[in-house]
Amino acid sequence: MSLEVLIPGHENPATLSRVNFNRSLDLLLTSNNPPLDSDIPSIRAIIWDGETQVDALNEQIHNLQPTLAGLVQRRDRAAEHVRQHRAIVSPVRRLPPELLCEIFALSFNDKGPPWHLGHICRSWRHTALSYPPLWSSIAISSTSSLENMTSIQAQLLRSANAPLDIYWGNDGPIDHDAHSSWSDLVLPYSRRWRTLHIHNFQSRVGGLDWLRPVKDRLDQLKELITTSCYGADMPDVFTTAPNLRRAILTDAEFSNNSRAISMPWGQITHYRGAYPLGRQMEILSAAQNLLFCDINFFNETSLDPTTPIILPRLRGLSLQMAFFLSQLTTPVLETLVLHDPGSLYLSVLPPFIQRSSCTLNKLVLKQCVLDPGLIATLRDLPALVYLLLEHIPNELFKAMSLTGASSDLCPKLITIVYGYWDIPSMPQEDFFTMARSRFQSNPGGASRLGSLRLYDSSNEPVRPPPADLMAQIAMLCADGFDTALLDRREAASLLGPLA
Repeated sequence: MSLEVLIPGHENPATLSRVNFNRSLDLLLTSNNPPLDSDIPSIRAIIWDGETQVDALNEQIHNLQPTLAGLVQRRDRAAEHVRQHRAIVSPVRRLPPELLCEIFALSFNDKGPPWHLGHICRSWRHTALSYPPLWSSIAISSTSSLENMTSIQAQLLRSANAPLDIYWGNDGPIDHDAHSSWSDLVLPYSRRWRTLHIHNFQSRVGGLDWLRPVKDRLDQLKELITTSCYGADMPDVFTTAPNLRRAILTDAEFSNNSRAISMPWGQITHYRGAYPLGRQMEILSAAQNLLFCDINFFNETSLDPTTPIILPRLRGLSLQMAFFLSQLTTPVLETLVLHDPGSLYLSVLPPFIQRSSCTLNKLVLKQCVLDPGLIATLRDLPALVYLLLEHIPNELFKAMSLTGASSDLCPKLITIVYGYWDIPSMPQEDFFTMARSRFQSNPGGASRLGSLRLYDSSNEPVRPPPADLMAQIAMLCADGFDTALLDRREAASLLGPLA
């Protein structure tokens, strides 16, 4: 191998020409300049050499294709072999059938019968078919065709003796012939009904007379749900249901009034309903075993203070109108949810607490107001461990700080949920100072804050959280404190019904 050295004044003409060509070629490759006529033959030679090399490589690749395809097939067979043998030692094969059934039940609880489980494997099909609770949710609507009856018949057969959960809804024009056929199919199983959900039956579609045959046959019925049954006369078939405990007679938003219905109120433990004030008082007076209830009123009239209502076992109460607290005494109440906007509850809540002598540990106040009376109200509730507030109660955050003079306010509090309406007017500094003090300190044996949650409580369309709010939350999280911003779905679950 020779080494050419370019000495000025002694350059080899051929070498110099090649160097100049390479420089020219580099320039051409990095620009759109046209080549010199003298350079074109050399460029064409380069192209020809490259094409010859590409053709040679293509031929080699073509010759190797069968070998490569064979290797791919061998690789796939080996991978499948591994997968099959790995499945043998899979933990799911060692799950006891009863545990697998529980997993199935949790997975398909609100999604209807698990028809497709029979298409996965033989053992899963056998397990699903041999577990009656998987097939015990029966859904019928006015739009259900008679062709669907075969599926319902299969469910009833597979459910064996398991309690049945019946959903019967009117979702469109009713076919009376089809409805009669459905009744003939399902009503004979009424002794196994555990839950009955009746939706959207109204007088204009024939009412609820089809229920009359189940009277004295509701041996296992535990829950009755009725929603949007305007004007439909409910036959007296539930007063003789010995195990009926839950009466959910309106939706969670109280968007429809409850239909008049005869119930064995003395045995009901969970109740949700919206009635005129007088009827609501009659129900609560008769329902002495209530544990949880959500109530609203329509066509309300003035209260009669001479007829107080005592609910000796009530543990959870949700009221859409706080004025009704002045009528109630609940000695063991633990959870109170007030949805009434305005400051009225601040005048009725302290007397209610003192009269009941109850020990509230969870309080939810929707749409709080700028009223210093809230501080005094909270001071009367030393056992609170959970507090949810919406909007901006005046001076509350300073008073709740465990570093301030009022550190006796809610000393056992471990969870705070705050719904903000308008971030610019929210006293963020006071709020987060209070939160940090409760996360860090426990003067006088006060409980440390366990979690802090915030959410947008406005009625505005979904909007991105403010950057400064997120920065404050991030700082608390970075310090190891359990703080989070909830979306509206998560917030709604905290404000949901108790019953």
